[in-house]
Amino acid sequence: MTPCRTALVAALLSTGLLLAGCGGGDATPAASATAPVASTAPAAPTSAPTSAAAEADPAQQVERCTTTTLQASVGTTLGDGQKDTTIVWRNTSDAPCTMTGFGGVDLRGPDDPQWGPSYSLPRAQEEPTTFVVKPGGTAHTVVTWLPGDSWTPTEIVVTAPDETTSTTLPWDQGPVLRQDGATRPGTYIHPVAPGSV
Repeated sequence: MTPCRTALVAALLSTGLLLAGCGGGDATPAASATAPVASTAPAAPTSAPTSAAAEADPAQQVERCTTTTLQASVGTTLGDGQKDTTIVWRNTSDAPCTMTGFGGVDLRGPDDPQWGPSYSLPRAQEEPTTFVVKPGGTAHTVVTWLPGDSWTPTEIVVTAPDETTSTTLPWDQGPVLRQDGATRPGTYIHPVAPGSV
């Protein structure tokens, strides 16, 4: 019987496989063994977990308040001499909306010989801010005005900022001094503000 020939040891050790064969036609190869490779590293997940923040949709833009989502009403009147009457805007929808700017306010009453039956109020020199009105929440517009003695409006016509459809409400605050042509009138409107007063 011929002696066994040993395969290249370095190659066999690198593969973890040791084969030995003996000469002779009827010789069978020795049993092979594969050395298990131990690993302490955990198996990598098939997909990275996602957090709730990653799955959340980006915040949707809040739409502006419109005539169809706002209910207007006349609130309180305060002050001696020059007065402030509040117009309250209530969000009647199920979603929040934004408001900013001035809107429009007209007082209507008897036909004045010089100025006619409608008094369109100018805007105050104030910078408006943008804010969100929650469902059921309110905003307000303050109308500053000077009492008069000769012209008594019967209606106040209010228009929300950036809207063209108006709401007509009764005016029962008394006579108003007309200053249609004044450069610095004592009657004007403020920009909308959050809440109500």
